[in-house]
Amino acid sequence: METNYLSSPTEESPALSGNAQFRKAVGSLLYLATVSRPDIAFAVGQLCRRVESPTQSDWKAVKRVIRYLAGSVCQKLRFSSEGNIKLTGFVDADWAGDHADRKSTSGYVFQIGHSTIAWSSKKQSVVAMSSTEAEYIAASEACRELQWRRQLLADMEVPQDGPTKIYENNQGCIKVAQ
Repeated sequence: METNYLSSPTEESPALSGNAQFRKAVGSLLYLATVSRPDIAFAVGQLCRRVESPTQSDWKAVKRVIRYLAGSVCQKLRFSSEGNIKLTGFVDADWAGDHADRKSTSGYVFQIGHSTIAWSSKKQSVVAMSSTEAEYIAASEACRELQWRRQLLADMEVPQDGPTKIYENNQGCIKVAQ
């Protein structure tokens, strides 16, 4: 999949006539991304931003995601009762990924052992002034989710010993957090 697969507001692409089919397809993809396919969450989030005025290139992007799903039908979430029940998080953000308003997108994934239990890909509500700030905002969103997940696990009598590791790849963000 191309990295810049969606049209920008300034890009010339014919408008999609009658966007009901586009909305229905994006809604179906959003359902899949929410309940069982974290691997398409970012792409679907980008498509959701185009629902009001989709173009032909946006429709091509929808079809590309559907082709990806058809080609990866064997990919699924697996929950294993064996081994490690330690909660782990992974977080990342782009910086100013939306070229229209320069807002970043945050994403996180939480796993117990090797089983994915929660994920999110969401546009940030503020404009970050640096990649470090964008990553820090994403990390703080992930930490809020982490508090809820740890409490849920404790309520289920699966307490987590010690702090939960959250993996972050931005060195500036790591230094600020320390």
